[in-house]
Amino acid sequence: MTAPTSATDRRRSYEWEDQEATRSAAGVLDGLAVLRSIGSGTLPVPPALRTLGIEPVEAAPGRVTFSLDPEEFHLNPFGLVHGGVLAAVLDTAMGCAVHSLLPPATAYVTSELNVRFLRPGLLSTGRLMCTGEVVHPGTSNMVAQARIVDGSGRVIALAGCTCQVRTPR
Repeated sequence: MTAPTSATDRRRSYEWEDQEATRSAAGVLDGLAVLRSIGSGTLPVPPALRTLGIEPVEAAPGRVTFSLDPEEFHLNPFGLVHGGVLAAVLDTAMGCAVHSLLPPATAYVTSELNVRFLRPGLLSTGRLMCTGEVVHPGTSNMVAQARIVDGSGRVIALAGCTCQVRTPR
């Protein structure tokens, strides 16, 4: 990272952990146990979550919640939380809701993602909460939905996705 070149430049740094422990655990633990271990700090938080500042809140079978405290580095040039950041939070919540239902050594991949932005996320809206839920727990494909609400309970965005389930060979 280069040094700031003016008084208006910003700098951000963060760290992440090696994911080998999580990959190994996913071979023997079911998805919900993996997610709960990440939430409790027993397993490392994925680097993508560290990069964006997404925090695990709770995990139950078929339902997972994450939070995001909007920061300046989340903003687009117009002062709004970038839609890609919001989409990443939604995709994370829905994917993890799917993961919470998977047996050991089984993975998933998002194959379709649909996002509807209803109002902007702002620094002033407070903590954003995103809950994802599985609405169709299939064996080869699962369908999930999610919503982001701001600190006042207003819905910021809604989403749906399809995830392909990848069973071990």
